[in-house]
Amino acid sequence: MPRVIVAFTLVALACSSPAQAGVSCSPQASGVGGVIADQADMIAAVNCLGQQLAEFKNAAIAADKVEAGRIEELARQISALQSAVDSLARRVSALEANAANAQRPLATQPW
Repeated sequence: MPRVIVAFTLVALACSSPAQAGVSCSPQASGVGGVIADQADMIAAVNCLGQQLAEFKNAAIAADKVEAGRIEELARQISALQSAVDSLARRVSALEANAANAQRPLATQPW
């Protein structure tokens, strides 16, 4: 059991940085050779890691919202461009029809 606690504490120390997460706590291993001497130390380390994970999760949610907003704006722009292309395609088609009509001999045009 102590090896699991030590491993968990080492993972907590290796994977989390209070500066990155914006959390003021820092998980600390105590005792000689990384053995936790007090259960309060273990609880504090677990609580600190939980706070850091919550902060990372909140940051990820905020980043997802920003990206979703960017994607929605790009979708609006794409829709506007598609409408413009459709409009231009209709105008080009009408111009081609008028050009073909103007190139026909006068005798074959309907009066």
